[in-house]
Amino acid sequence: MRFLIPLLLALAASLFATGVNAQQFNSDNQWVAPHGVATLVPTVGEEYAQMYFTAALIPEWEFNAQFTHYYDDPRTDSDSYTVTNLYAKHRISQNEAETQGYAFMFGTGLFPGHLDQGQITQGFDTFWANGIATYGWANDRLLLDVLPGVLYNQDIDGTGEGGWGFTWSSRLAIYDVIPSSALVGEVFGTEGEASSPASYRFGVRYERKKWLLSATYSNAFDGSTGAGFELGIMYFTEPRCCFRGCF
Repeated sequence: MRFLIPLLLALAASLFATGVNAQQFNSDNQWVAPHGVATLVPTVGEEYAQMYFTAALIPEWEFNAQFTHYYDDPRTDSDSYTVTNLYAKHRISQNEAETQGYAFMFGTGLFPGHLDQGQITQGFDTFWANGIATYGWANDRLLLDVLPGVLYNQDIDGTGEGGWGFTWSSRLAIYDVIPSSALVGEVFGTEGEASSPASYRFGVRYERKKWLLSATYSNAFDGSTGAGFELGIMYFTEPRCCFRGCF
């Protein structure tokens, strides 16, 4: 199978990392890693594989570099293609338990879930920003993430013309159904001149103190495009990645 090698690489990476949160999900929450902690996230699916690195270089901020490798170039239905997504995340506030709160993100490039079929945007082709609100109920056994956002694509469908889009994403995590795990579902899409079909993703996330494993399935509601089955692993390092040193 064409994604067997990336899958083996992703599993092998788990042996060398120490690490808690979102991987292949389009949505995110308010949580920011402790100052100096780095996160390595390999994911692999039927349509593409991803690798991204996050570093909490300064307090309340994360800086992210994401690389998405498509097995086929959807623009030409030809050879594979790799694109980048560079972005920063800032936590505004959160509760004492660090389970609910607010944050925002902004960057260049684009998450695959906000692309229409036949589109690829390289870094500096698309610029985006979104807010994050995380709410909890039932002693945080139910956690809901809501992410409204906006993007500007400078080259829609390779036409050389730019356009705006409104991005939306929401994720619900349900705990205590399976031990040490969460059942997770999300919906997402983009409306406007730069658009993508409304899509869904669901799966299970196994959580340990220093690492996380997720298995999911994703598709558009109209069946036009989607990541299919995906496996993702997330690890956290010790606090060694600090701007001007860790204290």
